[in-house]
Amino acid sequence: MQRIAITGGVAEGKTTVLRMFEALGAATLSSDALAATLLHPGTDLWKRLVGEFGERILNADGTVAREQLAALAFGDVRLRRRLNQLMHPPIVEAMQAHLQALSSPLVFVEVPLLIEVALQGAFDAVVVVYATPTLQRQRLLARGISAERARQILQAQLPTRCKLAFADWIVRTHRPLPQVERQVCAIWQALNR
Repeated sequence: MQRIAITGGVAEGKTTVLRMFEALGAATLSSDALAATLLHPGTDLWKRLVGEFGERILNADGTVAREQLAALAFGDVRLRRRLNQLMHPPIVEAMQAHLQALSSPLVFVEVPLLIEVALQGAFDAVVVVYATPTLQRQRLLARGISAERARQILQAQLPTRCKLAFADWIVRTHRPLPQVERQVCAIWQALNR
């Protein structure tokens, strides 16, 4: 099985690119989706997070208030490090378990923090999804994120230009969608030769 990581920064189109590969017939996996399942009320990770950060990170129904958790993480570097220490090991473990269960010859895995957590060695190739910082900011604002929070998020992340050195392929998503699709198709064809 060939494992291809898709990485990049926030609001750069990683999920869009992942879905394009899926539409071409690829098996896909999103570490963000795995994280969401690991955060259901009562799970081990949910208990650890509530134990660490208190009930202030919960909605009235007991689910994790992701916006509140993000506010803590992006507002304080120490809390962000602690959050990452708690979340990354179970996410990586769940991702590895899902990959082992797949029988597809080619799988694309969306891993936003691939480089930051040094997971690139676990993959056969890396696709870096890249948009301009200005476009990232515009996309965050369009999602209803405040200008201040968008600034905090972008400042907290490793700039995608630093990830380009790890790329086997780069998909530039600041271009029109048909051009993005052509880039994805070219990668798909190269991998299926």
